Amino acid sequence: MTKQEYVKLIKKIRKMMDSGKYAKCTCPKKKCEWHSDCFHCVMQHRYFGDHVPNCMQFILAKKIEALAGTAELEVKRKPMTKSSYWDYVRKVAPRKKPYKTQKKPL
Repeated sequence: MTKQEYVKLIKKIRKMMDSGKYAKCTCPKKKCEWHSDCFHCVMQHRYFGDHVPNCMQFILAKKIEALAGTAELEVKRKPMTKSSYWDYVRKVAPRKKPYKTQKKPL
């Protein structure tokens, strides 16, 4: 990729971000403490490293399903955490203060 092509790519990404088209959280886990908080959601997924956030699973799922198909295997999705678990978390361990998140200046 040339520098000019890279600049073109960055401009395309900026335009997409300005559009707001992909700004809404697509995770079906509406009661999750980190729902619509991408930074902290990704942070905890990186920490545990056992799976990727729900909003990115479709990317991997397509590739894994195609690969599994070549080996004549099937892919089975893991059931989601019950929403009642989040009700229980809020009851017995409510979040008392905001996260200390340091943002880099532009």
